[in-house]
Amino acid sequence: MSHIGSSGRRAAVTLTLNSDDLAPRAARSFTRKVLTDWGFDELADRALLIVSELTTNARHHGRTKPESEAELITLTLAVAQDGVVDIELADNSPEPPTPRISGPGAVDGRGLLLISAEADAWTVRLNEDGSGKTVRAVLARRPVAAAL
Repeated sequence: MSHIGSSGRRAAVTLTLNSDDLAPRAARSFTRKVLTDWGFDELADRALLIVSELTTNARHHGRTKPESEAELITLTLAVAQDGVVDIELADNSPEPPTPRISGPGAVDGRGLLLISAEADAWTVRLNEDGSGKTVRAVLARRPVAAAL
């Protein structure tokens, strides 16, 4: 995983969601609107896939409370001075995400592979007090090839 820095945030927005089956859809809608408002439509497909996977992972692997109790996750989108978009998803589990090897017939277990393929970089930061973690993915605009 390479490192891409962002030299100061120009804008940031946050959405707090219940960690439930509706969270990925709400997170995608929020992300699409924010990227459109910021003029980053060309990053939408990649960002929506990443947001969907991060939110789903938080839903299935980041919960620390029983299903009967509400639990919150937080999505933060930020754009830096250099045009790099940060996607951060915070949940309550102190366990870092672990890539899994899925067989050809498996219906899950590929989320981190998809994030690795679409993000220019991604990382995990554990909360110092052990109360959870934040997974951060970074997207940079890709140069457009000149027409011949």
